Amino acid sequence: MQQSNTYAFGPFRLYTGTQLLCNEGSCVNLAPKVYRLLLYFLLHSGRLISHEELFETVWDGRIVDDSALRLAVNSLRKTLHDQSKSPHYISTVCKRGYRFLALVTVMEDYRIAEATETKYLHYRQQALTPHVKLEYVQELAELQDTFQKASNGERRLVFLRGEMNIGKTALLDRFLGQIQHHELAVLRARCVQMRGVAEPFLPLLEALQRRCREPGAKLLIERLNHLAPTWLYQLLNVLEADEIAMLYPKVSHINTGRMLREGADFFEQVSINSTFVLILDNSHWSDEFTLDLLYFLMFRCSPAKLLIIVSYRSCDDGPGVQRIEEMRTELLARGLCRELSIQKRRN
Repeated sequence: MQQSNTYAFGPFRLYTGTQLLCNEGSCVNLAPKVYRLLLYFLLHSGRLISHEELFETVWDGRIVDDSALRLAVNSLRKTLHDQSKSPHYISTVCKRGYRFLALVTVMEDYRIAEATETKYLHYRQQALTPHVKLEYVQELAELQDTFQKASNGERRLVFLRGEMNIGKTALLDRFLGQIQHHELAVLRARCVQMRGVAEPFLPLLEALQRRCREPGAKLLIERLNHLAPTWLYQLLNVLEADEIAMLYPKVSHINTGRMLREGADFFEQVSINSTFVLILDNSHWSDEFTLDLLYFLMFRCSPAKLLIIVSYRSCDDGPGVQRIEEMRTELLARGLCRELSIQKRRN
């Protein structure tokens, strides 16, 4: 058993062995960036810590938007039940940085580490919601393993198939809840059944439009403008009039081939420095252009921390499933994908 440090402050205990933050019997499994932020605060309690210092240490010197720090601090405050206007733990020093206010005690004990590990295993078991059935624990572990490989720079695609209402959506929800952190980008697109001809790349465009309307979307819009102007042109309702006027000269010639190439460039670029998870739910209803883009991404050779998950009903007999099966057969033969099949299991 390795020795584990325990940092005590107020009613909280942070265990470095499991990255768990516990408070009177309840435990929270902290996201990686939030954990590193809290640990750095605890190691430098009482000292003014600048924004630049946090970017250098918590984000390893990578260039990220200031909103990433604010989101991490706000998430930590919420976990600690702290208020920015009357803080007990994290004080904001206007335009200068943050100061951690609480007295911190460090404990080093093998028995603490052992007890914490037991508590952690119990916590992980209880964390499985009723919607993620116990027989799907193996599938969840495989998704997490694939995510780790993608985080190491090996782009990955997972075909997740199963019948309607068998638990695919709940499994993905639980997976995202366990791995999501502020450095991580997630785009989750949902396909819908269309009676007519679907607009090319419709589910991805709809998901990007939703994301562009969220706070802090300026960086995303700038990246689209730079890497995929033909995609941004499909999202004019998220732009101001002057932005639209500047976009027009870039999109004088638009076709699906250009959108395919620009879409691949965009998704690769956002996954160079941090892991990007792209999920296509109900992909048995997807348009062919969206599936072609995902297929194209798996054959590109540039480095990318990219994980693509294609969730679908294999029992559907539409053209979407036929295209997915073609993709799956080819990618499996080349060792470029992984397959997870959720099936009803006998008691």
